[in-house]
Formats: sequence, C-alpha cells, structure tokens
Amino acid sequence: MKKHFILLMIFGGLSLLTISCDDDDDVTINTEAGTLSGGPFNFVIDGNPDMVDGITQSGEMRGSNSSFVITDDAGNILGLPPTMTDLEGVNFDDAGPGICLIWYIRYEDGLMGLEPGENANDLSGNYDLSNSITVNRDGLNGGMIDGGPFTFIIDGEADMVSGISLDDTEVNGPNTTWVITDDENNILGLPPTLADVEGVNFDGAGGGICLIWHMSFGTDLMGAEVGNNVSDLTGSYGLSNSIMVTRGTAGMLDGGPFNFDIDGSPDMVSGITVSDNFDLANTSYVITDDQGVILGLPPTMADLEGVNFDDAGTGVCLIWRITYSEGLTGLEAGENAANLQGTFSLSNSITVNRN
Repeated sequence: MKKHFILLMIFGGLSLLTISCDDDDDVTINTEAGTLSGGPFNFVIDGNPDMVDGITQSGEMRGSNSSFVITDDAGNILGLPPTMTDLEGVNFDDAGPGICLIWYIRYEDGLMGLEPGENANDLSGNYDLSNSITVNRDGLNGGMIDGGPFTFIIDGEADMVSGISLDDTEVNGPNTTWVITDDENNILGLPPTLADVEGVNFDGAGGGICLIWHMSFGTDLMGAEVGNNVSDLTGSYGLSNSIMVTRGTAGMLDGGPFNFDIDGSPDMVSGITVSDNFDLANTSYVITDDQGVILGLPPTMADLEGVNFDDAGTGVCLIWRITYSEGLTGLEAGENAANLQGTFSLSNSITVNRN
C-alpha cells in the first residue's frame, strides 16, 4: 500500500488531500462525517408532534454518500432521513417514550448494514459516523399521591376525603385531572382539581371500593368519560398510584318476623337473607333485646340459625348484622349496641317475638 499526497486548488488556496492506493492504483478515500451541534432535545409523548431543529454541522466531511441516522440508545437503526430537511420532519412523538440518538454518516459504495432494524454497531464498509445528539422522549406521568386509605360507613351522613397530597415533581403532561374508579377501574367521576376531589360525598356511592388516581394526558386522549373503563382509554396518558376508599355497609336483612311459643321445644329462625352488603374487615350477627342489650354474637348465618330462642324465655329479640373495622369496642355480650365505638355498620333488624 502506498500513500500519495495530492495538492488541490480550492477557492484560491491549497488543500492537502490524503488518499491511499495499492500497487494496482485502487483508491480508498478516508471518510469523515464531521461534527453535529444542537440539542439535546426533551419531548413529552402527549400526542402533539415533536420535531428537532437548530442542528448544525461543522468540520471536514468526506464520502461519496451521506445520510442522517436515527437509532435508539442501543444502536438499533430506527430511521435514515437523507437530508437535514427530512430529519427536521421526523415526528419523535410517534416513537413513544425512550431515547433516540441522531448521527450523521458519510460512506462509500458497498456499505452493508445501513438499514432500519439493523444495528449501527454492525456496519461493514468504508464509513464514518459523527458524534450523536440525544432526543429524550418522556412518557406522561401522573405523579405520586399520598393519603388514606379511607374507610367510611354508609349511614346517610356525608363522607369526604381529606389530607391527600400530590407530589408533582414527576408530573409530566400538558393536561391533568383526578379520576375516581371502582375496584374494576370503571370511571365513576373526573373531578378536575384536588378541591373537587375533597368535595365528593362517597356516602352517596353506596357500599364498595373506590380508587382515587391523578392523571396527566395529551390532546389525543379519548374515552375519559364516566361509565367507561380505564382500559378503554386511547391516546397519551399517565396515571399515578391510587388511594383506596372503602365504603362499608352491613347490608339489608330480609325475613321474619318470627313468633315463637316458649314451650320447651327448640325454636330456630330460618330463611333470613342478606343483600346490599359490603363487608369491612370483620362481620358478625348480633342478637339484642328490645333495649339494645347484646345477648349473643353468632359469627355466621349457620350459627345464627343454630340459636334456640326457646331458651331465652319470653320477650322480644332483635337480630342485626354488623360489619366493622379493627378497633371496635363494646361489641360484647352484656354491653349495649348503642355504645359501640369505632368504624362499623349495623343492618336493619328482624324481630323475634317469644310468647
């Protein structure tokens, strides 16, 4: 291999071009891709077009062919815009969250591997890549919310949440709202602000579980409507973690009233049904006298139906169902149900007359 130095007259001056050739006079040009300046670029994937601009090129550039190269951060080739104009027409919002790298390449005929889906690290031939410019494509982020969980009893009195806070340091997106769903992610409400969330009366929702979320979303979001499911959302959005709101109710008892004769023969209730209940951590049936004094606490319906009311003598009993959270006090035989303290719900009562 022999190297030859050729003096070229360029714009009135001299330039020294180095080429290499072998004894058969085959010439290999030393390709140069120069330097890219501009960026880095930071975009939010929100359905709005995101294009780069202001990128400039400098330095020596040599090679018969050229192109811009867009890769991911692992070098996988995503696109090959041939000119700066084409590069500035690329919508990076379509690529989803992640990192792109923009390069410039100069190369000679015969280069292999320069195709989308290939990796730039596997290029083979005579080429040179410039430095890269980073394009950060950040996904939408609903942030982190703190507070709760909340446990309410459905008793006809208003139940509102309070003390919820939003860490907005990670919130990312042009639009935000709060979202209230059930435990199957069906959308129940879309209060726009935290003040609106704190104005929601969860007692009106009946028994069950609600989840409170914070959402950031783009202009292309569709499906964010009451009655839809979060899984129906399309477009750009990001949800925070959720806070649980449990709405407990002991439900409704149906059956009876029962009328027994105290005659030495066993008298048991049967056919009682429960509806519209949503249990908290604990449940039980409660038998009281007509003054509310607790006579017994059969834990299950089977236990309730095993109670022999003939043994209680004459009088009136009331059967209730209770659901409650840990920490309830006063739920003991001999105490009065009117003095219960804690989070609990009592159903309606069924009367048992013992004649």
